[in-house]
Amino acid sequence: GNIYSGKFVKAITSLTNPGAELDWGVPFTSRPIALKGYVDYRPGTVNKTNAPYTGMSGKTDVGIIQAFITDWSAPFRISTSSGKFVDTANDPGIIAYGSMDLNKTNGYIEFTVPLTYRSTTRKPTYIVIAAAASKYGDYFTGSTSSVMYVDEFSLVYDPSQLTEEQLAKVKYK
Repeated sequence: GNIYSGKFVKAITSLTNPGAELDWGVPFTSRPIALKGYVDYRPGTVNKTNAPYTGMSGKTDVGIIQAFITDWSAPFRISTSSGKFVDTANDPGIIAYGSMDLNKTNGYIEFTVPLTYRSTTRKPTYIVIAAAASKYGDYFTGSTSSVMYVDEFSLVYDPSQLTEEQLAKVKYK
């Protein structure tokens, strides 16, 4: 499963090409430097795959938590059936981005995901926060037994709350 800021638009009911449409992002105008919270992650063995991730079959699943600030004019419409996803590496509307891949935890652990700023002059309009028990679940690849619990998400604005290593990733000036 997954959780994200935005809204579910509709299911695509098709026997040959099922999927969903999601609007990622909610209005937002500030500049946090990190996302903090707690996560408990129990990955299963990948038992569902789809191209191009068929080589992951039988491997341990990986989870993901990600956050990004954008200057989009509207939420991003994801369409899993047509393969339309946010390209976090190249989307010109992304002002800041941070992510964390997850492996098995032994109960809840605290996490911090620094947001690396690509621009500090553009005005933020949306924020996306997403967590998925299967990193490649959008591509129908993952484990049906992976479980992720998240709690106490918060945005960090005070640089003193980050380590020097985390702060170096922010690149906020």
